[in-house]
Amino acid sequence: MTTEVKKRFCSTGSHWVATEGRKIGATRWICAACYERRRTELRNLAKNKRLALRVAAKA
Repeated sequence: MTTEVKKRFCSTGSHWVATEGRKIGATRWICAACYERRRTELRNLAKNKRLALRVAAKA
């Protein structure tokens, strides 16, 4: 007997994953890898804004 692997669509990364995910809304899911990346980006938000300003100033 074969077991069916349940896949979910990662709303943030726009890809299908078979790993564990987190529910972020009524019908949206996010995979663990995208969740970690998003959490890291939010943690460094002030630093990211400063980097974006420097890049824009050089251009």
